[in-house]
Amino acid sequence: MDFLGRALRRSGYPCTYRVLASPFTYNSSPGVIPEELAAMDRKFDLSKYYHDRKLLHQFQMIGPEDVRPELIVLNLFHENSPLFVHVADKYIFFVNAESWKEYPEFEQWMKANCGIVQAKPEGYLKRYREMLGNLRQNFPEVPIIVVSRLSHYPAFGPDPYSYLEGWDRLWQTAGSLLKSWESELENLTVIELDRIFAGIWNGKGAEQKIEAHCPFLKFELTEENDSITGLHASRDVEHIGSMWPVLARKIDRFLKEGQIEYSVEENVPEEWLRPWEPEKFPEDQLLRMLASGSNYLCARAVGSFFLDLGKDYTELLARTAEFTPVCHNTLHMIKTYSRIWPNPVLAHWCQVHRVNAAAFSANGPLYTQDYLDRIDEIEKFVGQ
Repeated sequence: MDFLGRALRRSGYPCTYRVLASPFTYNSSPGVIPEELAAMDRKFDLSKYYHDRKLLHQFQMIGPEDVRPELIVLNLFHENSPLFVHVADKYIFFVNAESWKEYPEFEQWMKANCGIVQAKPEGYLKRYREMLGNLRQNFPEVPIIVVSRLSHYPAFGPDPYSYLEGWDRLWQTAGSLLKSWESELENLTVIELDRIFAGIWNGKGAEQKIEAHCPFLKFELTEENDSITGLHASRDVEHIGSMWPVLARKIDRFLKEGQIEYSVEENVPEEWLRPWEPEKFPEDQLLRMLASGSNYLCARAVGSFFLDLGKDYTELLARTAEFTPVCHNTLHMIKTYSRIWPNPVLAHWCQVHRVNAAAFSANGPLYTQDYLDRIDEIEKFVGQ
């Protein structure tokens, strides 16, 4: 939704992006920040422990001092953990327990008054629906758009990944449930993200390969006695750069005409039901992709390394180091690859990429520092 908000602002709409923690928090105290928790927030500087999920975001979304919105757009956001419940007053909130180290008095208050809530994935859509009902009561005249998540079709392999826990199971029955909300709640519209992506996929000149749209892979390693014994890859289908301007145009039309319409091209193609087929590239093409400066092409090339783990491609990264884009998703892939092939030549890539990363300021100083720390981890590991 942050990317969508930026796209809408570029279209001329004043747009505010807010990060929510869980439907639980809003449902437990809809529109009202619990006073005792607000007092703790004032007493201690807890802001850095909410991870942008401020108390305003958790309990109000839109506060009394905010301008009345013309439209509220929500996605099926993932939930944070741990969530805490105030035992006496039953409100639920998110805060990082690391705050206890800095504020022992806050820790004492929480341990004396709060318990832990487990947000079970199978109940997500039910509590989300409850949240929408509460939001509608607090904002009875404001149109609400709910943007669905991309389904996990077989062609999106390997093993599509969602940050929303349980979506890999929920998506198969969620479509009809989300559509039912349109009849249950007045002035609520669901945007089907599958259809938006289908329009991009079927568009003129579009490459009909999932890697062209979603090149980022997430990995889990299993190890035994400091040796890697297993590797599991999942495709991140939540960072599709071409999605946001198209979605922004849909919302622009909704604001002007009051409805969402889909074109003939915006229908799920049959090939999405077919199994995913891995792709491979010759070495000269890999070099061109890595040296392109394109985030997607670079990540796509690195992703293909994992399809031929019997060969070490680290040298190609070192040769194109100055062109590697600054991206946490790509860095995760390279870090994982370095665990499989801890080639000392990657230290050169680290040294060159560190300069580019240090100069990258678009996402703020915390992002930059975290990124640099991860480069240091890679360099230390391959240099051992």
